[in-house]
Amino acid sequence: MSKAFESMKYGPIGEAVENAMPHTEADAIGVLASTLAVYSSALNGRVIMEGGRPAVVWTVLVGKSALGRKGTAKRTADRILAPSIGGFMHSRTYAGVTSGPSLVNMLYTLEMDSPRSEMGQDGRALIVEEEWSSVLKRSRRCPTFSQQLRSAWDGVPISNTTKKGIQEVARPLLGVHAHITPGEWAKYVSATEALGGSFNRYLPVLVERSKMLPYNHKAKIAETKALSDAYHWALREQRVMSFSADAGRRYDELRAIIEDRMAEMPEHLSCYMERSAEQVARVAAVFTAAEKKTKINRKALEAAWAFVSYSMASVEKLVMDASTASQKAVKTVPDMIREKLEMYGGEATSTLLLRSLGTRVTAASLKALVADMPDVEVTTERTAGRGRPATVYRLVEIEAEEATPVEPKPEAEAKPPVKTARKVVEKTTKRKTDSKPRLSVVGTSDQPVKVSRSGARKTTVPAKAPAVDPLKDALAALF
Repeated sequence: MSKAFESMKYGPIGEAVENAMPHTEADAIGVLASTLAVYSSALNGRVIMEGGRPAVVWTVLVGKSALGRKGTAKRTADRILAPSIGGFMHSRTYAGVTSGPSLVNMLYTLEMDSPRSEMGQDGRALIVEEEWSSVLKRSRRCPTFSQQLRSAWDGVPISNTTKKGIQEVARPLLGVHAHITPGEWAKYVSATEALGGSFNRYLPVLVERSKMLPYNHKAKIAETKALSDAYHWALREQRVMSFSADAGRRYDELRAIIEDRMAEMPEHLSCYMERSAEQVARVAAVFTAAEKKTKINRKALEAAWAFVSYSMASVEKLVMDASTASQKAVKTVPDMIREKLEMYGGEATSTLLLRSLGTRVTAASLKALVADMPDVEVTTERTAGRGRPATVYRLVEIEAEEATPVEPKPEAEAKPPVKTARKVVEKTTKRKTDSKPRLSVVGTSDQPVKVSRSGARKTTVPAKAPAVDPLKDALAALF
């Protein structure tokens, strides 16, 4: 069991996940994230924050295909919760919603079709997208989808106009849980949507396989009666969650820590964390409701802060890795000229070369560029008939000559002689090569960190033992 999970384990939910871990290959944090999303969706509308805000938690598991065990984590959470909220999970789980109108119609229909009872209309729904990338891709066609999702998370009314009239959902009760790979995150989680606030409603967590179990292992996940009791406790009447005095003071401290952290980050990164303080409160509320309590204590708050801190660190790594992957080597125009000439067997007419280079150069700029390219010569050749002479560009093959070796510096190895591949035709010019972009870690702590090439979490050992800080611990676990 990871140290990171130990810091976020709390109450019946934490105990249920811990008891299930010997029987699954999933990441403990992934199982916890899945459990929080599903269980909070079942409590949605019955457990609310002081002031009327929802207490629902939306989570995203981010891990490599097969290796991340994302589906395994969700199935483990389902087995934990089935004895408690199996009916809700069976009748209220949906997928494939990719537009604002379809989202409103789904929630509106659920409310209208729900049986009348002392609970009133029941519009609870849980969207589970195990291929979230396809949803992100298709949803770009709908300009209202992101806005409707943001409103649903906030618990404010959403509506849609149809031929039959207006469909309005006064109090959306929507839960969301999704899966995506790091590569798909880099491709489909758009910076523009993030800046608009679409992704700070989610809590993404990086996950990986926790262990390998024998092929004939039989999982035995026992019912957690406390979760069943808490669910029925919430259904009996609406529960309003609030902080104890001690937890309230700590919450104010955490808000300051989060905002100070965001102030150090560029906007394209901090925009993912603008709801982090409220996310801490929501997770703490779900932990507390599972104990059949309405007063959030400091211990529940600290566990929630550890979970959200891990999510913040996951986002930092995902955004940084996506930025690094997008920094592709850009070919210069001279390099493209050489490439095209090699493609045509070492020479090409001006017309053919200009056509293959497209709009990058003109006839005049091509001549100017080649004048500074010692390995390309220009000739004028007459063609059959009365046409104008053709301008031909040709790569020049030459003898290799040995360069003068560089005298080694004291206590340094001598560099081997460098051989040039081509001969100077008219004049020699030094071509500058683009320097390799340097990778910078945005918003990390002062302690040195290591970035895993594979994306797996690696714990770094700081030079000095720092004070206990879940956010720094989470960063150290991921980088």
